[in-house]
Amino acid sequence: MSEDHKRSDAIKQRLFGGSIGRTALQLIIASIFVGAIFSFIGLGAFEFWEGIFRWVRDIIATIGDSLGEIVVNLLTYFLIGAAIVIPIWLIARILTSRR
Repeated sequence: MSEDHKRSDAIKQRLFGGSIGRTALQLIIASIFVGAIFSFIGLGAFEFWEGIFRWVRDIIATIGDSLGEIVVNLLTYFLIGAAIVIPIWLIARILTSRR
């Protein structure tokens, strides 16, 4: 058995945990089960993911707008500094490479 074939088998084993057919069957059954539960409570996939993203957004907002300001300020400082430092560094590299 070639090294590539062994590596491919190892990846399949890690990803699927067994045969692809069995894993597909398990995923189908789990999807039907979860879909039935969500349908019973009146929740669709869109509403579920929208709620998750809203929850994450609210947590980030709870951490504070001040943290957002700090990140924006740091990013602004970085961009201003990079606009000056990078061209100077590039010119210095070009001039020292000619020696």
